[in-house]
Amino acid sequence: MEEQKITIARREIEERYGKVGDGKKILFVNGVPMGLSTLSRRLALQYTDLVPIDAGGLADGTYWLRFYDNEQRKVIVVEFNREYDFTGERGADIMDWLGDDYFRIRWRAFCPAGGEEWLGADAGRGKGGK
Repeated sequence: MEEQKITIARREIEERYGKVGDGKKILFVNGVPMGLSTLSRRLALQYTDLVPIDAGGLADGTYWLRFYDNEQRKVIVVEFNREYDFTGERGADIMDWLGDDYFRIRWRAFCPAGGEEWLGADAGRGKGGK
């Protein structure tokens, strides 16, 4: 398999927040546990084309939520504070992770979060589209 070149946008996201899917599925904000769907709703980011992937905290006391935006075909990370005010955003094209596989995937209405499936694997063909 050919090694994929990592873009600057992808590298910045992975260096700051970790690899996609390695974050938390439950985040404690102000001591309150929140699942990804609840957190998305709290941040007014709950739409059918936005699929939460993972979340986490930063050393400065702020938090982040990573999601897949199907309309823009991007992985986006938003940063927010304890009051749920946005403090930053980064994004990278899904092709930064998929490379040429992007053109071989049968895209559905959304990509479910978690493992290889967040990349848009065809669920009917098994894990990873195989």
